Amino acid sequence: MVNLVDFTAKASCRVIPFTSQDPSDGFEVITDPHDPISSPNGWHQYGTTSTTTTSGNNVISYKSSISGVSSQSSETNNYNYVFNSATAPTVSPNVDAARVNAFYVGNMIHDLTYRYGFTETSYNFQQNNNGLGGAQNDRVEISVQDSFGSNNAVFGTPPDGQPGQMLMFLWTYTSPQGDGALENDIVTHEYGHGISNRLTGGGTATCLQTTESQGLGEGWSDALADWTEQKSATERPFTLGSYVYTKNIRTYPYSTNTTVNPRTYATLNDLTATHSIGEVWALIWHEIYAALIEKHGFTTEKNNPDLTAGNTVALHLYIDGMKLQPCNPTFIAARNAVIQADANRYGGANKCLLWTAYAKRGLGYGATTTKVDSKTLPPEC
Repeated sequence: MVNLVDFTAKASCRVIPFTSQDPSDGFEVITDPHDPISSPNGWHQYGTTSTTTTSGNNVISYKSSISGVSSQSSETNNYNYVFNSATAPTVSPNVDAARVNAFYVGNMIHDLTYRYGFTETSYNFQQNNNGLGGAQNDRVEISVQDSFGSNNAVFGTPPDGQPGQMLMFLWTYTSPQGDGALENDIVTHEYGHGISNRLTGGGTATCLQTTESQGLGEGWSDALADWTEQKSATERPFTLGSYVYTKNIRTYPYSTNTTVNPRTYATLNDLTATHSIGEVWALIWHEIYAALIEKHGFTTEKNNPDLTAGNTVALHLYIDGMKLQPCNPTFIAARNAVIQADANRYGGANKCLLWTAYAKRGLGYGATTTKVDSKTLPPEC
């Protein structure tokens, strides 16, 4: 979180760790969390500008206006604001805790996905691209406790070169109210919209427009949150929104157990809402993730894209598939792009594993746009 030219200063922030979900998991003071490859100048510098606020090259988090940022609590960019769960989210120091956590999570997603290919030339979000191509001046602007709405969050993705807009709202299901900026899965989900909208169709941000492709977008966002919060090789059902909503905001947990989550490709015939459609795609990604972990194992070195662990492979296929798929993809087109991504990067080493995961949830070799479940595999599998 500090310019690497300054070898003595250590930046830090009190946050909910990236692999945790919400305040119930506890806050930690994390020192220098930036990735030196993804953010070589740290999180608080862009061009010739250095900051001592929740403003930097990848993200700015604020309340009410772009100038409503949090300042460092002590020198060298330390942000140590202790969240008080007994008081309203809108009072100090809770507002600062929200801005700092949103800033942290947004930057962590930038740094993670940068390592896997969401870079300047792939239309990512940065204020300064350091001469590495792509359009700049488009960091993600996170408005915490935004007055535009409640019990939700939204992300606006313009084309490359214009800032991403993340609006985080307060939630009214608890007293005191819950703050979406303090639920990492919600921040990650919203940032995921920026990734899928930028990567699909080449940076135009106009290629997830059909209902089905918008549903895929919701699914990718849930799947990214699922990926970031898995901590071990043990398959763990994943839920979202439990802190602010008091329970899973999705219909079922994401689980490989078909009793826990019975949804399949054919379920789409009964679903019209994009979030519901997304539940099927995120579930399929949960199946892919679990199968890759079972085959290749798990690593906690999530920012190292050169490893062979299952979660490493999964995120490569996730990013690569988006780059390959057509504008306004269907489930079948998105599936085929992932199969092709595996062929391109891994020589098809996971082809039959992927087909098996797809087939388990009805998106097998014989699936068509009529959305009848197909459990079949290609002949070579």
